[in-house]
Amino acid sequence: MKSLWTAVAATLLTVSIATAADVTPPDVLAKNTANTLLEELKANQEQFKQNPDQLYEVVDRIVLPHFDFDYVSKLVLARYWRKATPEQRTRFQQAFRSQLVGFYGDALLDYSNEKVRWEDADVPAEATDVTIKSEIVPSGSDPIPISYAMHMTDGTWKVYDVTVDGISLVTNYRGQFAAEIRRSGLDALIQRLESESTALS
Repeated sequence: MKSLWTAVAATLLTVSIATAADVTPPDVLAKNTANTLLEELKANQEQFKQNPDQLYEVVDRIVLPHFDFDYVSKLVLARYWRKATPEQRTRFQQAFRSQLVGFYGDALLDYSNEKVRWEDADVPAEATDVTIKSEIVPSGSDPIPISYAMHMTDGTWKVYDVTVDGISLVTNYRGQFAAEIRRSGLDALIQRLESESTALS
């Protein structure tokens, strides 16, 4: 079930702003985005279940553009990013993005009106890096703590990590990919991700 909360959590915080001069507090942005997304999920849930490609399109259009994907890719590949060629970096980013679209989309298909509680956030006007905290409240089970790491880049707030119940999305993928690269090499990892991305097309 944690994959569901990871997907929901990442989705709830994916929103950007136009300029640093007119910054809506990140927690307000998160709440507004959550309301918009959850209304769409509620209104189209059966349609999405019958045709998941439509939900993938929603995730790709609304969610991932608001990640700092360059920075996420660097964090996930760590030292292997520095060793990668420009072509490898581009292919990895494209394939990894597609995998996340499928992952989030599949997880969101299981959404069943869970509630979200947000912790009050005190964000200084000069802040460029913030952590927003919340909880997913499933019916009949304990709340699941979720935090979102966001930073200001080029005048826009973007998400660069999500931590669910103490588990970081970036750290989790970094460990998984590093082990695979040590076994088979970066090209093999990219080819696997590309193959899985093609299966989603």
